[in-house]
Amino acid sequence: MCMRFVILLGLLLAGAAPLAAQPDSTFIELFQNRARVNTGLKVRQRIATFSTAAGEEFELRNENLAFRIGGRYKWASYTFSIPLSDLRTADDQEQSSGFGLGVTLFMRQQLVSARFRSTIGFTSTTPDGVSVFRSDVSLFSANVFGFYVLNNKRYSLRASFKQRDRQLQRQGSFLIGGLIDRVRLKTDEGIFIPLREDSGIITRFAQTKFGFGLGYAHTFMLGRNVFFTPFAIIGPEFRFITHDEPNEVGGTERVRDRLTVSPRLRALAAFGWNGRRTAIALTGRYVPTVDRNQNISSRIYENDLELRITRRFLYGKGRRASRP
Repeated sequence: MCMRFVILLGLLLAGAAPLAAQPDSTFIELFQNRARVNTGLKVRQRIATFSTAAGEEFELRNENLAFRIGGRYKWASYTFSIPLSDLRTADDQEQSSGFGLGVTLFMRQQLVSARFRSTIGFTSTTPDGVSVFRSDVSLFSANVFGFYVLNNKRYSLRASFKQRDRQLQRQGSFLIGGLIDRVRLKTDEGIFIPLREDSGIITRFAQTKFGFGLGYAHTFMLGRNVFFTPFAIIGPEFRFITHDEPNEVGGTERVRDRLTVSPRLRALAAFGWNGRRTAIALTGRYVPTVDRNQNISSRIYENDLELRITRRFLYGKGRRASRP
């Protein structure tokens, strides 16, 4: 089922490109540059909360600040991220660690993104309000996400989020998208989780999600260079959830919840200044996941806030839209 969904998503997004019309030069300016450098700061927040209907909660939280630098030369692009600070712990305390890898094809008509990230070390807050750093807790996430911009002749979403182009006039577009997502939380010592009918210990919690949706993005212009772009996609999501509990013989028992279907929201926003050679943008990403199942009620959030500064190296004169 997973492989069929990946193939369908790839054909939908990649196969639609040849049908896209040439961009309207009164709405989109394409830059004729073979090289660019971008840098900035990024705050990443990951929160996992488990709760009961009575209001008891157990929370895991990780927040960190990183310096990033990236660029492009001809067809090759790169991005490096260097962690600067764990925002949940003091300098003399144990710090969390993480590693991630991603590939994003942000074309004018569509985006296809695949990435994974592993984070080790979370600050946990128990139902009685006590917080402690847990170095044995790890969270792994992997996802493939993509969308297609329907009004790509007059609208460039990457102009706001990657500053690859420049939007010249206020415009918007509907989008269609899909995703595959995998989240796995593991711990060596177990974590106390309030269940629906009782409380217990789990050593592993995993979600596998498939979804698709319809969205809309709109860019508001202030003059020629200042822009503000809100963007959201919503649609149904199908989730498979399992968790491991210790059994009476000293091992673990895997418990599978029934398939759940609920709405999924992915929201992004960008604000900045996009000139011919230099661009400055602040972008945010909000991706919540809420599950209310037979045994466990969980909320997992992955939020990012990024300051991005870009310098282009132009060869010849910049030109209006000529090719995607």
